[in-house]
Amino acid sequence: MKLPWLDDLQRQLNDTFLAQRLGHAPLIEGPSGVGKRALGDWLSRRILCLEGAEQAPCGNCRSCTLFGGGAHPDFFDIGIPEDKREIPVDSIRDLNGRLQLTASLTDRRVGRILPAEAMNTNAANALLKSLEEPASNAWLILISDQPSRLPATIRSRCQAITVRPPAHDEALAWLKSQVTARSIQADEETTEHALELAGDAPLAALELIEGEGMEFGLSIRQGLIRTARGEALQNVLDSSWTAHPELTWRWISTWIGLVLRSSLGARKKADLLGELPDYLKPESVARLWDQALRGSALARGNARQDLLLGKWLLEWTAVCNQRT
Repeated sequence: MKLPWLDDLQRQLNDTFLAQRLGHAPLIEGPSGVGKRALGDWLSRRILCLEGAEQAPCGNCRSCTLFGGGAHPDFFDIGIPEDKREIPVDSIRDLNGRLQLTASLTDRRVGRILPAEAMNTNAANALLKSLEEPASNAWLILISDQPSRLPATIRSRCQAITVRPPAHDEALAWLKSQVTARSIQADEETTEHALELAGDAPLAALELIEGEGMEFGLSIRQGLIRTARGEALQNVLDSSWTAHPELTWRWISTWIGLVLRSSLGARKKADLLGELPDYLKPESVARLWDQALRGSALARGNARQDLLLGKWLLEWTAVCNQRT
């Protein structure tokens, strides 16, 4: 899938690699849904490509073919194990060991950590040792939606590569083309709404339109409206909120972000806000928004999500009863 807004970054990274100025630990950072993983894949293929041409990755050599099939012997992908909520230290120790091995196709090896902020403390400390004493011809590509959650000692040893959402018109044109190409049933208004809710992040907007994300998000909005009106918490906070807590917190932060903008006097998005209150004190809404953002991080831990969400909703109700 072509992501045209990444073209300039790819050219810059290609020039940096050819000039041997690419750091051993690129940190690809930016909001969710802007193509960070795609850029990380491209950079991995660029480093491992067997062709020396300036336009690599070629897509045809044995290295590119193996990478495309998910079987490259010199590429090591680290994520959250299925039975875990974070990246454990054993995963990073295994990665460190693999990067020290002799490469199979060339003299280069690449490790990727996604999401990098999901490393627990011990894992981050184990990675730090590898960053301080990197293996020869080995690159560690870290990808993060929330780089601020990474220890400063790790961030300082990485080469930050920031991926930002494209301009709204470019993002909208790409999104419309995908809706058409995939025969998705979405009118222009729905497409516009999805893009705005995603903060102009095209991939995140496409995911909203394709999946059940939009429907779930609207149910969260309705729950916020109901609690703002004083409806009992037990009637609103059902199992759907806690089944996927990270997604729930993400939608809460999205809606509260819109309420905050409206409370600050920004252009109202009445069709998006629905019946959410827009008369609230900005400082109170800002505090709730910050708590919701931090809730996404807490969702990966072992905390009781029903208690965290219940506490937040009680504060939301209290704020809604305080008019400006």
